[in-house]
Amino acid sequence: MLFFIILIICFLFQLFLPWWIITPLAFGAAFWKGKTAGHAFWSGFFAVFVLWVATGLFYSIPNGHILANRVGAMLGLPETTINWALVLLISGLTGALAAGFCSLAGYYFRQALVLPEKATK
Repeated sequence: MLFFIILIICFLFQLFLPWWIITPLAFGAAFWKGKTAGHAFWSGFFAVFVLWVATGLFYSIPNGHILANRVGAMLGLPETTINWALVLLISGLTGALAAGFCSLAGYYFRQALVLPEKATK
């Protein structure tokens, strides 16, 4: 469930806001629905990875991967016919790591707020 929440809200908000909106959204979603630390991290990681790779493919396929190949050349990637795939992988991993760690932080933040209340009872 957390995977789909992060995927949908990040998709909708990224239509109008900058790329880094994924971080507070993943934080808030994991704060609200995270069950375990691993669940929170991997849900945020895979949701944004799938979102960014799918979005990259959506924009890259119609133009024959011209822009992705040029970005790959600027990054110094080896010139191959699948240079665009490496660019999509790098961008997907970048967003996925940001969202995964923010999801983890959201889960731990909720734990930090909840555990002191239980200890006082």
